[in-house]
Amino acid sequence: MKRFFGKETEVEKLSKLHVELVYQCVYKLVDVMEHFYDHDLDSMDDDVNEITRIEKEADDIRRRMEIEFFKGAFLPFDREDRINLAEQVDAVADSVQSTAYAISLGKITFPGSFREDFTELVKASCDTVALLRDCIEMLDTDLGAALSKTHDIEKKEDEGDIVERRIISRLYEAYRSEDISILKFMELKDIAEKIGNIADRAEDASDRVPIIVAKRKG
Repeated sequence: MKRFFGKETEVEKLSKLHVELVYQCVYKLVDVMEHFYDHDLDSMDDDVNEITRIEKEADDIRRRMEIEFFKGAFLPFDREDRINLAEQVDAVADSVQSTAYAISLGKITFPGSFREDFTELVKASCDTVALLRDCIEMLDTDLGAALSKTHDIEKKEDEGDIVERRIISRLYEAYRSEDISILKFMELKDIAEKIGNIADRAEDASDRVPIIVAKRKG
């Protein structure tokens, strides 16, 4: 399909690489959680360090994108929105890193009865970021498809919210029945909220897409 700005392939390439790295970052959180469930702290810390490495690489790519924007990539009406989009995509990786650090620092023993729910929540956040990746890849080739993806992102983020609320409700019940301590309750509640926040940040990034589409269509 024809590109809207054929001469700007370098910044398009960087944009795709940037969101791909952010997706790798959130997908690595799956491994962190698996080690968390099994209380394999050494392997968990290794994966947290890998998330940090990927997040730094994504940061470097974003800075290269900013240089391309400064050199004149994209037309003026489009440039500010693309810069804002890149920054908000980068915030997704920051959110993943914050989540991974919280899990690593707490080093609590994970209650097995919550494994299925947390696995579902992590998957919802991963799926939301995967949709964001698809959305950004379509932004330079098919505005209608990109816009449609933003609706898919919103739906997936809503699904994650439902799972997050279910987890927190179950945590309160477990605490009140003294199945978990106050420390474990607070740690797991914070982790659930941070995982859910990853999808929130992905949705925030996708909110820039309708603005870009409207300006290009206008």
